[in-house]
Amino acid sequence: MFNFGAGRARLIPAGGGQPVELGVVQSASVELKVDLKELRGPYRYPIAVADGKGTASGKVNFASFWPETLSSILGGTLTTGAQHAAIGETAVIGSSAHTVTLANPTTFVAGSEIVAVVDATGDPVYYSRVAAGSEASSSTAGQAQGAYSINNTTGVLSFAAADAGLTVIVSYLYTPATDVNSNTVSIQQVGMNSAATFQLTLIGTAAKNSFTNQAQQFIVRFNACLAPSLKMDFKLDDWTYLDLDFMAFIDAYGNLGEMFLVNPGGISAAA
Repeated sequence: MFNFGAGRARLIPAGGGQPVELGVVQSASVELKVDLKELRGPYRYPIAVADGKGTASGKVNFASFWPETLSSILGGTLTTGAQHAAIGETAVIGSSAHTVTLANPTTFVAGSEIVAVVDATGDPVYYSRVAAGSEASSSTAGQAQGAYSINNTTGVLSFAAADAGLTVIVSYLYTPATDVNSNTVSIQQVGMNSAATFQLTLIGTAAKNSFTNQAQQFIVRFNACLAPSLKMDFKLDDWTYLDLDFMAFIDAYGNLGEMFLVNPGGISAAA
């Protein structure tokens, strides 16, 4: 049979439950390998060869993922709600109180803010956080960088009087009071030999059987897997891809997995 394309991939977390899709698979690979042990004498070729230890491993590169995907692979705790990011929020420093209030004043994560003030030349100058009453303006002679203070309870940023009328650009994290469409995957310190196992299935869709005109499929399933690495590749002008490395081993019943060939063509298996 012929197989075309990357197909699909899914895993089932340890203990069973709802399968989790590894979405928009770009590539997948499987390698079944055994060590060969050679018995040699004084001549070029071995006298005998025996197979030793074996490994089953592979990689899946995919682009679409969900909270359940990461939780199942990493063994993390999945909860509802998440920290959000406010990126490049802008406001103008008041002329009387010299303050700016964040758009999410009571739910922002204390200490997460990055503050820049657009100076008279139109360039952003990054400010540093100081105690209230110690604010400084970057427009002051000899002051290369300004300073602000923040009230962690009210989300109010205070600036020096000389900064009044300038534009502030703030990026920060916040946690909405009501957030039912987000999730947090908590990754905690754990002991060795405690990684979560999962079942992994790769589904390849081939062309039609040229003899019967029926759809073909090639399915590979490993019953018990661990992930030695999960790589997330962030790029400037491209999608984020995830690389999942896996290694398979036998399950509680002594089985590694199965390969299913649907309408493969060729010689039929005996009934």
